[in-house]
Amino acid sequence: MSQPLGTQRALVDILLATCNGERYLPALLDSLLDQSHQDWRLLVGDDASTDATLDILETYRPRLAGRLQVLPAPARQGVVRNFERLMRASQRDGAASFMSFCDQDDVWLPSKLATLLAAMRQLKASAGAQTPCLVHCDLRVVDEALALIHPSFIRHQRYDPARCSATALLSVNQVTGCAMMIDAALLELALPIPDAALMHDWWCALLAARAGLRFVDEPLVLYRQHRANQLGAKGRGAWARLVRLCRDAPGVIRRVRGLGTGTRAQAGALATRLAERGLDNAWVRDYLAWREAPLWRRVMNYRSHYTGPELDRCARLWWW
Repeated sequence: MSQPLGTQRALVDILLATCNGERYLPALLDSLLDQSHQDWRLLVGDDASTDATLDILETYRPRLAGRLQVLPAPARQGVVRNFERLMRASQRDGAASFMSFCDQDDVWLPSKLATLLAAMRQLKASAGAQTPCLVHCDLRVVDEALALIHPSFIRHQRYDPARCSATALLSVNQVTGCAMMIDAALLELALPIPDAALMHDWWCALLAARAGLRFVDEPLVLYRQHRANQLGAKGRGAWARLVRLCRDAPGVIRRVRGLGTGTRAQAGALATRLAERGLDNAWVRDYLAWREAPLWRRVMNYRSHYTGPELDRCARLWWW
C-alpha cells in the first residue's frame, strides 16, 4: 500500500530507461545512491542494450540492497514505450506513492528526490489528494565531462515554466522528464500512453497542466550533453537559430512543420483521454479550434498560444 502523504517517509519508484548506456551509467547510479532521501526503488527498463549496461547494473545490485528490478526488452522499443513499460510496472506493483523518471547519462544532485518530494507534498495539500500532480525542477547544462555549460537549462532554452499556461504547453513542452516527479493519480491517468503522444514527459505534463503542475526553480540535475542525446539543450538565441537555418533550411522547416502536425495530434489524443475519464477538455478543444482558424484570426492572439522567443512564435504561426 502507498504511504500517506503525512508520513515523513514516502516510497519513490525511480524509472530508469537504459539503452547502451555503459559510458555514463555508473555516475548516474552513484548519484542515486547519494540521495538524501533514501526511500526509493530503482526500476530499470533496458531497451535491448548490446554493450555492458546490464553487467554494470548487476555489479551495483549488492549496493542497491534489494531495491533493483531490471526489465529487459527482447527488441528495441524506443524511449516512449520503454518508459511506458516502466510506468506499467510501477502501477502493477502499487507500492510507490510517487515516480521519478531518470535518464542513464545524467547525474542527480543529492537533494533532488527530497526537494521534489517536499514540493509534491505541498502541491498535493493545495490541489487535493485525487488531483493528478507533477512537480519538476531546473537543470544545470554540462558537457560530457560534467563541465558547466550553463547554470540553468530553462534560461538557456529561454523557457519560463512557472508562467507557462496549460494552453501554451500544448505547443511547447517546458517539462523535462529527468527533472520531474509524478504521483500515482497521474500515473493512472497517463496510461496507456497513446501513439500520438510526442514524449512521455510532455504527455504527463499536459495531463497535470490545469491543476496539478508546479515548477521548482532550482537546478537539481546535471544534464549531460553529448552526441547521443535524444533531445538535448540546443541554443535558442537568434544567432544559434540563424546558424542552423543557414546550414539546413529545408531540414529546419521540415522539423517545424512536423512538430506542428505532432502537437495537433497529441492535443487530439489529450482531448479524448480527458473526455474518457470525465474530465474537462474544453480548453483543449478551444486550442484545436484555434489551430484550425484562418491565419488572419490566429495572428490576433498567437502570443497567448505560442510561448518562447518571438522567432519561434512566428515560425509556428506561419508553418503550423
